[in-house]
Amino acid sequence: MSSHTLAVVGPESEPRTYSVESFDGTTIYYDDYETPSTTAIVVVPGFWRDRRHASMMRLARFLHGEGHRVSVIDVRGHGESGGTYGFNLHEHHDVDAVTKDLLARNPSLSRVTFVAFSYGAAIAVSTVARHELPVTSLLLISAVADFRMITPRINPFTIHRHVAFFSQAMRRPRIAWSDRKAEKLRAVDDIRNVHVPVCLIHVKNDWLIGHRHSVALYEAANEPKELHLLDIEGNYHADRIFNVASDTIEPIVRDFLGRYSR
Repeated sequence: MSSHTLAVVGPESEPRTYSVESFDGTTIYYDDYETPSTTAIVVVPGFWRDRRHASMMRLARFLHGEGHRVSVIDVRGHGESGGTYGFNLHEHHDVDAVTKDLLARNPSLSRVTFVAFSYGAAIAVSTVARHELPVTSLLLISAVADFRMITPRINPFTIHRHVAFFSQAMRRPRIAWSDRKAEKLRAVDDIRNVHVPVCLIHVKNDWLIGHRHSVALYEAANEPKELHLLDIEGNYHADRIFNVASDTIEPIVRDFLGRYSR
């Protein structure tokens, strides 16, 4: 496994970009928003989100502004990372590689928290369950519990609220279509082997990933755990919640990270 650093992106307050090789030689990129800390927050975006998506950069700057060190990953098949996306097939190796690289580069860091969205939340759960990492907590937003439970509720009159077709059309993820029927790792199984505090946040009747996913994960999780089902008009999913209901979600995030990520 190897890593190298690229040029600084912008002024000192902007992130540095690094890359590391995953278990199969796939190159994985991540941005590191540095600040003095013994704990880092590692953000795992959901499907069709890369580390430079506006919502991910906004989240990173929010968390950084709260005093946290933040690293945002391009899992395989997304952004600048290589490979193809398998919907929680091999992606947990990517998160493991990034986390170990981050810790190795920064001796002052001793532990990490994962903040993850949608399918990224499933990947984060599998990472903690399957790898020896100094993880202090998991904050999972609109998490996927099981690929087979996904049944989107598409309303043609409101779909424009949720999918930015034009802004994302040129940054499509690369998908392993040959693996589409492969057996995926199930977060609802793996979470039984997670023994750190878990916070689950989900909008009721989320249009893409129903809130029953987070309920199933909560029921299977070990203590300490908490579940926040948000009654927000619009049935928004994942990072979109921060755009439309920041006053509701940010205090929950701030409180949980204040207790378990310092």
